[in-house]
Amino acid sequence: MAAVLCVFSPISLPLGAIPVSLSTLALFLISCISPPERSIAATVIYILIGAVGAPVFSGFTGGFQQLAGLTGGYIIGYIPCSFAVSFLISRFGKCKIIFPLSMLLGTLICYLSGTVWYSLQTQTAFAPSLAVCVLPFIVGDAIKIAAASAMGIILRKRLNKFI
Repeated sequence: MAAVLCVFSPISLPLGAIPVSLSTLALFLISCISPPERSIAATVIYILIGAVGAPVFSGFTGGFQQLAGLTGGYIIGYIPCSFAVSFLISRFGKCKIIFPLSMLLGTLICYLSGTVWYSLQTQTAFAPSLAVCVLPFIVGDAIKIAAASAMGIILRKRLNKFI
């Protein structure tokens, strides 16, 4: 599952200081099909692979400086995001609406951790940071949530015997 993150996450579109990447799409998918402990383990392994310098973060970057940089809060936020999504789907996955709702919660967790981190890094107030860190990404993240929910429901059903 860490490999899935490593393959999807570098694919990004620069959009100012914070790029749009496929990281959350991959994170949602692995969280749909993995129990919480495996989802968290895969996420931590992905972060460690990137921290040691492998180009697995957005834009094919890597290194500890990425974690300490403007987008570090998002990357660290992937850990509680993956837990929330995986836990809720593992617990309530028979109800299909839990897929997008859990991903919405996970996205809010990423938004919060990323925006707080960005705000601290740039010494910008929280409200103006929201304009940079959240507003430009809402539509794209809604599309990723819809796609990951549709794929996640199918994948979870088909891979259920292996999970």
